Amino acid sequence: MKDQLARLEKQLELLVEGSLARLLGAEISPSVVAGQLARAMEEVGKQDEQGHSFAPDQYALTLNPDDANLLLDSAPNIHSVLAKGLLEAVRSVGYIIQRQPNITIAADPTLKRWEVRVVAWHSGNPLEFTHPMQREAVLRSGALPDGAFLIVDGRGHYALDRPVINIGRRLDNQLILDNPHVSRTHAQLRIRDGRFVLFDLGSTTGTKVNGRAVKQHVLRQGDVISIAEIRLVYGEDPTGPPDSTEAYTPPFPPRPAGDQKTRSEIDLDRDLGDLLRE
Repeated sequence: MKDQLARLEKQLELLVEGSLARLLGAEISPSVVAGQLARAMEEVGKQDEQGHSFAPDQYALTLNPDDANLLLDSAPNIHSVLAKGLLEAVRSVGYIIQRQPNITIAADPTLKRWEVRVVAWHSGNPLEFTHPMQREAVLRSGALPDGAFLIVDGRGHYALDRPVINIGRRLDNQLILDNPHVSRTHAQLRIRDGRFVLFDLGSTTGTKVNGRAVKQHVLRQGDVISIAEIRLVYGEDPTGPPDSTEAYTPPFPPRPAGDQKTRSEIDLDRDLGDLLRE
């Protein structure tokens, strides 16, 4: 296993050297970033009874905003370049991966220039094989997605285990974000047709998904939600949130929620049919 991990780290170093380091300059350390990628894979990787290693297929690479903007401006297709290289690297050292990996580039102003933080997870349980039509039936029924969660600033995970989740600074939100630039009730997640839809609730500073300001957005694997300086990465895994992060603990004890409908059903559902068909 150690030999496999060392070979993987070497392959990833070559990938980072030929992509991120080439675009961002010599200040970025390919060995450090490769080490983070390899450790993220090792921490959340799974093994079956035969000893086969399964690599995660979802990755969030978080950089300083200047670096993230430079990277995306100079190479808009960097996601696919990294995904292709990552797929080749993990397969070359004997890892199994469910599908083409999804890589999201996110910005975090708390990171220094040339600093990179990596979070990885599985979009599904690679050890569990179920008929795809069964999952489609669940999604059509309006049930919650299996194992939906948010990674909060790369440090803690928050399980999305109810159909309506309010996000904001106020203590009666389900997900409390302690930041002066977060509105008291900033955003809301609401289940529709088996998928979580994000709504901005008229917040002062707005809500972004993958760097784009949104009023409402159907969440997909790897989407990065930006609320003030806080980054929330959306994921799904039937086995639950990644083991590499601890459960998110709110900065203050939450109060009873009461009636949290800050916008009417009509407002929240407006144009949602078109949005879900995108």
